[in-house]
Amino acid sequence: MTDTSDLARRLLAGDESVLRDILLQLAPAVKSVVLQRYCGVLNESDVEDVLAMGIYRLWNHRDRFDPDRGTVRVWFFRIVDNAARDILKHGWHKSRRLEAPLDPQHLASLADRPTNGAAVPTNGDADRQMILRLREILETLPAAQRQIVLADAQSREGKASSRELSDELGIPASTVRVYRKRALERIRSAFAE
Repeated sequence: MTDTSDLARRLLAGDESVLRDILLQLAPAVKSVVLQRYCGVLNESDVEDVLAMGIYRLWNHRDRFDPDRGTVRVWFFRIVDNAARDILKHGWHKSRRLEAPLDPQHLASLADRPTNGAAVPTNGDADRQMILRLREILETLPAAQRQIVLADAQSREGKASSRELSDELGIPASTVRVYRKRALERIRSAFAE
């Protein structure tokens, strides 16, 4: 059992290095419980994102921590559990309302849109097959990641504002960047196969 009194003292003192120790000491157990609690609803990468949101909230609201009411371990778990519930209750539903259609004509119009001022070449059947493959891959992404990729595809700058997506999806901008990176890695690896 980890002694969390030192973590509590450092957290209340505003010592940023405590975040690393909280993640090292407490996150594995919290992650395991959250994975079990939301089995089939949140996958492992979703739970990692929820942990990131939890540590962000823990730090931003550290002044609310009261060691007389519980340990840092319990408080961190409650924050992470609430973040998971928030995502399930608000985040996914809100992002689904904002999703662009995934029909082939819409994806084809995105593929034909100029990128950074350059025209996108087309090869007929090969392009259609690539668009259909992209659609399949997009459908496998979590809703928030899919929303970010589609927003990037529709952006004139080639990448949508993380801050605006953060507001739309109800997640921190840093999480938007993590989601974007994971989605692009998934798309690249799927095309590499």
